[in-house]
Amino acid sequence: MSKRRVLFVDDQPNVLDGLRRTMRKMHDEWDMEFVSSGAAALAAIEQCPFDVIVVDMIMPGMNGVQLLKKVSERYPETVRFILSGYSDRELILQSAGYAHQYMAKPCDPETLKQLLNHSFGLRELLSREELHARIASIGSLPSPPRIYHQLVAYLQSDTASMKEIADLISQDVGITAKLLQMVNSAFFGLPTHVNSPLQAVNLLGLDTVQGLVLAAGAFNQFKDPGLSGISINTIYDHSMAVGTNAQRIARFLGLSKHLVGDALMAGMLHDIGKLVMLTHFRRELGESIRLAAQESLPMNQAETRILGVSHAEIGAHLLSLWGLPDSILEAVALHHAPQKAASPMVNVLTAVHIANVWDHEDNEGGAGVQMSTVDGDYLTRLNLADQLPRLRELCAAESNRKRSYV
Repeated sequence: MSKRRVLFVDDQPNVLDGLRRTMRKMHDEWDMEFVSSGAAALAAIEQCPFDVIVVDMIMPGMNGVQLLKKVSERYPETVRFILSGYSDRELILQSAGYAHQYMAKPCDPETLKQLLNHSFGLRELLSREELHARIASIGSLPSPPRIYHQLVAYLQSDTASMKEIADLISQDVGITAKLLQMVNSAFFGLPTHVNSPLQAVNLLGLDTVQGLVLAAGAFNQFKDPGLSGISINTIYDHSMAVGTNAQRIARFLGLSKHLVGDALMAGMLHDIGKLVMLTHFRRELGESIRLAAQESLPMNQAETRILGVSHAEIGAHLLSLWGLPDSILEAVALHHAPQKAASPMVNVLTAVHIANVWDHEDNEGGAGVQMSTVDGDYLTRLNLADQLPRLRELCAAESNRKRSYV
């Protein structure tokens, strides 16, 4: 296997020298270059493409976001990381759609190596020939909702008001209706009925509403063909439960604020591949349902037997085209098989895997179909296996408290 090519970009010579020293041990696995500007980075990539680019956020002439925007347009296959000493949420929002991952300085070399290898493993999973063949047979996949892209731009602005953001959401009647349905569901358990996007933004906050808008738009793009045994409504109900519980679990596990938000979005979108299958692979999905019942298989295994890939990989592929961050892509791709993570760690995948299994256990039991089970080996490696009873108790208490409001 050829070496991975990694490009580091930072305008500070001492930072580049530090990266050269700390990454020296990776020379056997990676071919690395170190440049001090966005222009130099683009020139280097033009000479020979890189597998991954790691850039600083604040640089003169061309900042990290501007550079990654150009890279995403010219070299979309390149994995894009920001490594910055600025952890302000506004700056993180500016990178939405262009950076696959945001890392804060100082970053331990082993952590940086682990995160990059994590991303490489995810790309290998999403570049499987079977997956590309299936996606190619669709012809085209839906784009992220127009309102979502405009909302990200508004969130990046220092001047946009809550009312302007709410007015933007209101421009799409379908997304607004789905957003209010989500907000007023028992999963959020708000103490009052929400009847406008402005009220939703004020009650839930911008980060949560951003995730809800993307999920609402995603569900709105698919039409239910009426296949026996599965429907968009059942996928939606399950996804909402997984999203809200994944958010709670991520918070209990001590993940950062933006990863807690990613857990909500990943949970709500983890089965988006089922929507693609319901729309584009209806016959194969029906065969998978029958096979799962006949042989007592989990659905993802039955799908792989029939299609060569499962809804998890299909969904992650779609979201990768939408530019969602690696934390969400990994959780979607591996929510049934977290042990396949290149470098297992307590992260968004952990929260979504647990939340998904628990909701299946609570609400399924279809005749002859084996339910998902928590991956004990994976959780043992993360030193979480003994904490599951306490974690479930905390989630149940939180859920009951929320539902008591409605």
